[in-house]
Amino acid sequence: MPEILQPEVYRRWYETPLGARVDADEKEIVFKLADLKPGERVLDMGCGDGNYTGPAAGRTGSAVGLDRSPAMLRAAAKRLGGRPGLRWVEGDGLSLPFRDSSFDVVLIVTVLCFAADPQAVVNEAFRVLRCGGRLILGELGRYSSWAFTRRIRGLLGSTTWRNARLFAPRDLRVLLERAGFTDTTTAAAVFYPPVQHALVTRAYGTIERFGRRCCPWAGAFLVMRGQRGDRGTNSA
Repeated sequence: MPEILQPEVYRRWYETPLGARVDADEKEIVFKLADLKPGERVLDMGCGDGNYTGPAAGRTGSAVGLDRSPAMLRAAAKRLGGRPGLRWVEGDGLSLPFRDSSFDVVLIVTVLCFAADPQAVVNEAFRVLRCGGRLILGELGRYSSWAFTRRIRGLLGSTTWRNARLFAPRDLRVLLERAGFTDTTTAAAVFYPPVQHALVTRAYGTIERFGRRCCPWAGAFLVMRGQRGDRGTNSA
């Protein structure tokens, strides 16, 4: 992820060879677990410049992207142009401007790592999902070479990575279960190191396949799906 969350820097990361590879691997497992269907109502919380909102709308026909940054929302609207079915809303994940049971699917990708209160964000996702709706969390893994690099950057002065949360699968499961979600399913991606040397990049595919099969807890990107049951209120 980029160091400075300005729209142009954010997008520049995805245009690098490593960023494009990471983005593709992350999207693969997010959308596999999301299993979006035509006609479903999707909310992308912390949408940034619409990196997931656009593909979600392509699968369902429509999606709402929510972000608290007006600059990000402007960048999203500009980048995705007049693509039909997209709506952009300025708002905070701690208090969503939507009624209860408004969505079939909520995506929250690399948001909790920077959130002041991750549990409150997950509770809000629970509230706006219909009974049987699905939450997809995508977060930064704690046990990876990427995590080590991020921690070093934090020690060297990066306020972004000094304050960021990194997660283990159990951490995400606890957040979902406390909010009331059931039937949790976990996946992971990005097992190769943050290195772009040719000798390493040629092995990305092999490393990725091995990691997904043998040590999913070590992925740099963790994804967890939970389903909203029939409980009417979130736990504190």
